[in-house]
Amino acid sequence: MRISEVARRSGVPATTLRYYEKLSLISSTRASNGYREYGPEVLERLSFIHGAKQMDLELDQIKWLLQVTATGTCTNTRDALHPLLTDRLREVDDTIQRLEELRSVLDRSLDHVATCPDSTRPCRSECAFSALV
Repeated sequence: MRISEVARRSGVPATTLRYYEKLSLISSTRASNGYREYGPEVLERLSFIHGAKQMDLELDQIKWLLQVTATGTCTNTRDALHPLLTDRLREVDDTIQRLEELRSVLDRSLDHVATCPDSTRPCRSECAFSALV
C-alpha cells in the first residue's frame, strides 16, 4: 500500500505516518519509483498505536510495547503492560485529585467575586483572591 492508501484506511495523516516511520514505530520499503510501500501489518500497528494513545501513553512507551508484542508472548506482553498501566492510572488519579482541588478553589473564588458589592473605590489586587486565604 502507498502512504495515501494507508492514510485513507487508517485515518492517520501522511505527515504522522512519516513521523511514526522516523521514530521506527512503523516501517516501509521503497519501490523502484521511490514511493513508500507499506505491508498490511501496518494497519494493525497503527491500530495498536491508536489504542495506546487513547491511554495517553508516550510514543517511546508505545515503541517499547510494540517491540515487546513483536518479540514476546501474550504473557510477556501482559507482564510488561500491567505495571505501565498501573503507573498511568496512578498518574490519572493524582491529576483528578489536583483538578478537584482546583475546582473547589475556583468555586470559592467565584462565590466570593459574585458577592462583591459595587464600589467606586479602586479595587485591591487581593480582593478576588481573599477567599483563598
